[in-house]
Amino acid sequence: MRLADALGTAMCGVVRSRGHLWLSSRPDSVVTWGSTGPHLELREAGSWLKAGAQHAWDAVSPQRRTLASWFWHDCYGERRNEITFTGIVLDAQRIRSTLVATLLTDAEPSLGRDGWTSTPDPLPSDGDPP
Repeated sequence: MRLADALGTAMCGVVRSRGHLWLSSRPDSVVTWGSTGPHLELREAGSWLKAGAQHAWDAVSPQRRTLASWFWHDCYGERRNEITFTGIVLDAQRIRSTLVATLLTDAEPSLGRDGWTSTPDPLPSDGDPP
């Protein structure tokens, strides 16, 4: 679990953070990221929008539709990682390089969806204790 292993380094000095992730282990789920002090919560928060799924597009806010269209990728849709960190004297380069090291390697996307979803999942499943 690269993400779980990197949290101690990435979160050093962070007072608050929030955003959303595209986890390879859950490729269809938007995962929200939120922290205050030493507490971090990662939680599934719906699905990424898909091309041609008009009902899903109509159900989200105009702001979400606009952002999705700005960041749209022909293969990955609106999927992306976006986190904002707040703290005192944060080392942005350390945070960025630590989190970049948790991304899929150049070879891993070629494994396809089956390969992505078999990566260790940092979120507990429904039956796991919190």
